[in-house]
Formats: sequence, structure tokens, C-alpha cells
Amino acid sequence: MTSIWKNNRGLLIVVAVAVVLLAGVVQSMEPKVWMSIMLSGATLAALYFLVASGLSLIFGLMDVLNFAHGVLFVLGAYVGLSTFMNPRLLFNTLPFFFVLIAAVSLAQQFGRHFWHRVHTARGRQIATVVLLLVAASLVFLALRGFPIRALNAFSITAVGGAVTTANAQEPMAAMLQRVTLMLLAGLPLGLLVAPKEVKDELPPRPVWQTLLIAALSAAIGYALLLVRDPGETFLLAMSPDMRFVLAIVLGTIAGALAGVAVEMALIRPFYGNPVTQLVLTLGLSIAGIDLIEAVWGEEANPPMPPPSLFAAGCRSDSFASWFTEHCQSIDVLGRAFPTYRLFIIAVGILVFIAVGLLLRRTRIGMIIRAGVQDGEMVQALGINVRRVFTFVFALGSALAAMGGVIAAPYLGVFPAMGGIFQLQAFIAVVIGGMGSYVGAAVGTIVLGMARAFGDHFVAAGIDLPFIDTVIKGSPAIARASTVLIMAIVLLVKPAGIFGKKE
Repeated sequence: MTSIWKNNRGLLIVVAVAVVLLAGVVQSMEPKVWMSIMLSGATLAALYFLVASGLSLIFGLMDVLNFAHGVLFVLGAYVGLSTFMNPRLLFNTLPFFFVLIAAVSLAQQFGRHFWHRVHTARGRQIATVVLLLVAASLVFLALRGFPIRALNAFSITAVGGAVTTANAQEPMAAMLQRVTLMLLAGLPLGLLVAPKEVKDELPPRPVWQTLLIAALSAAIGYALLLVRDPGETFLLAMSPDMRFVLAIVLGTIAGALAGVAVEMALIRPFYGNPVTQLVLTLGLSIAGIDLIEAVWGEEANPPMPPPSLFAAGCRSDSFASWFTEHCQSIDVLGRAFPTYRLFIIAVGILVFIAVGLLLRRTRIGMIIRAGVQDGEMVQALGINVRRVFTFVFALGSALAAMGGVIAAPYLGVFPAMGGIFQLQAFIAVVIGGMGSYVGAAVGTIVLGMARAFGDHFVAAGIDLPFIDTVIKGSPAIARASTVLIMAIVLLVKPAGIFGKKE
């Protein structure tokens, strides 16, 4: 106990002062008011955590600050929205990605043999430029004139009005040609991401595994293309609850695959070069949002409808009655609180427990924790640390994308949402301590509560003890509260609450 006080004296004093101030503020409120504020803060904390946990895992193992993490949050939200409301967009775009995965994995497997035949640095530079030009040309030919705007115009609120599926889709022959061109474009891309130096090579995957992955990916790509109309009809005929679950699954998978692509193409060649990684991920964050706007448009979308469990237009008196009534709100100390927000809180808690068990109770978790401590030793034991890196990047990206899907019924879907949550996630990770999973959770709780109380402070004011007038603040105070908390924590403990000095 003495050592804890000695090592964290300043931080404990700040926490004690904050608790006293919070108790004074809460004492002046009715129980239903402060409980509602705290539940709102917990909702924000859960969403912040889904982004911050991935950032913390990636930095803890790989020392990579991924400034494109917010793009994955937005990607998950848009993929989930398309799955739920506009599946024709998926059936006309996913074939491109599946055949690209097939060609890239196949070319990467045999790419080492190609680069071994290029013996000089000059030759590698020329080959890289040629492959880039060939890949870019094939991608341009595959996507030139693709009717992306028409595929997105699926409702009467779309810009230009709704377009029927028959008029939005291209003929099958044209789509087959586009998909085949994208398949060919994946071959030079796969050669580009293949290791060029012997020292950069990893133990190759068995050829049969690569052939199986490539064959399955290509088959899925062409199959999706061939079942565009019946597939759309089938998905739209599903119950909203099943479509919501499918939206979470596909959005999460999309985030994981995007994370794998980012790690392999942009991060892996520049391990040990943090400045280059920062510049690349920052550029990717800008380009990624531009790409999302090109596909889905710049307009904000209305909130995705929540599942029927949270949609009935009533107010339950208790949790027991909600299980039978499925009301959209529940009575909490005399005030209605949306049940979907309680679902968001439950998801955040479950993810915290699940990832914590993964890190503490499984072999892959043991490898991850060992890799954080000494990656070279883990590599010396015969464990492929690079593949562990890829898994961690995919896991962190999947969590962010899942957060985007879950946030869609709560916030709506718009391109700027990723930047907002990424900023708060970075602040939470810094507060909790870089690389600390528990610290990320604590940091998000602090930020969620600060933002919720700050918003209440702006809207209704706070009646402090011994002061007759109600104190109100400007909206800027609520937005700046999180940054102020970060500054105070770093002044008291520069490494963060759970961070360790290097």
C-alpha cells in the first residue's frame, strides 16, 4: 500500500479531488438525472472503447500508431448500413474485393521467385514502377464508368431520387468483364507486396493452402456476381433482426480484412520506422475517407433502424417487462432511457471481457503478451511474430468496424464520424497508458463520463453547493473537457494511469 501511494501520489490526489467534486455535483441533482447522465456516459465509453481497445492492442504489440483507425470505424458503419438497407451495392462491389484477394494471395505466394530473378536494386526499382503502372491501368479499366451512384440511389431520399435495381445494375457480361480485369490487376499487386529481399522473407504458407484460399475467394466473387438479384431479394426478405446481426458480422469482417491489407501493404515494410508509418497512416486516413465518400456519398445517412428488441413504441417499467414488451425505452428511476443504448453498454462490457480472456487465457494471448515484452525472443522460439502482428492488427480493426456498425442506429452514418471517435480513442489511450488494455478501458470510462456531464453542464447547468445561481457553460467547454482531463493526467503522470516509463 505504501509503495502504491509513493508511486502514484499525485494521481491519487487528483482522483480524490475529482471524486469530491463529482460527489458535490451529483448531490445537487435528482437521482434520475445523474443516473441518466451516467448511463449516457457509459454509452459513449462503450463506443470509445471499441475503437480505443484496438488502438491499444496494436500499439502495445507493434509500436504502431494507426491514424487510419477511424476510417475502419466508418467503413464498418457503411458496410453494415448497406447490408441492412441496400444489399444490391454489396452484390455489385464485393466480387471485386474477393477476386482481388484471390489474385494477390496467389501472386504473393510465388512472388519471391520473381524477385529472386531480379538481382540489382535498379532492376527492382524498374520492376516496381512497371508493376504499379500495370496494376493501376487494370484497376482503371475495371472501374471506369462503374455506376456507383445509381447503386446507392435505393431510397426516395437519395440524391436524384431512387433508381430501381434493374436500371442501376450493369448487364452480367459487362460485370464479368470488370471482375476479370480486377482479377488480373491483383497479380501485379500481389507481386508488389511479396518480400523483395531474402532477409524480409517469412516461412512460406503451404502451396495447397494458398491455392485453396485463392480458389475459394475467386469462386465466392464470381458466385456473388451470378446471384445478384436473388441474393438481394433474399436479404431484404429476412427479418430486420437477422439483417442487423448480418450487418454486424459483415461490417466486422470488412474491418478485419481492411486491417490485414493495411498491415501487409503499408505497415509491414516499414517496421522500425515510426515516422514513415505515421505519414502513411495519416495519408491513408485522408484517402480512405475520400474513397468512402466516392462510394457512399458525402451526405449523412439517417440512423439505421435498431432491432425489434429495442423498437417497440413503449416504455417498460423494468428489465423483466422489457424482455416481453421489447420497448424502445426503459424506466430508470422515473426517467426513460433508450434500451438500445443499454445494448451498446452491454456490447462494450462483453468485448472487454472477451478480449481480456483472449489475452490472459489462450495461447495466442500468451504469445501476444510475450511479443509485447520481447518480440525477438518470441521469434527465436520459432513463433511467426509477423503473423501474430497481422492477427492483432486484424483484431483491432475488426473491433473498430464493429463499433461503427453498432453506432449506426444511435448516431446515424456520416463520413466524419470516424475522425470524432478516433480522436477520443487516442485521448483515452493516452490517459490510460499507451499499450495498456485495461488503461484503454479506464480512459474511455473517464472520457465518456466527462463528456456526458459536460453536455449536461452546457444544457441545464449545475447547481453547486454554497452557490445560489446555476452555473452554465458553453458547448466548447464540453468538447474541451476531454482534452483538459488528458492534460491534467499527463501533468501528474506523464506515462498515463497504467503506463510504464521506458
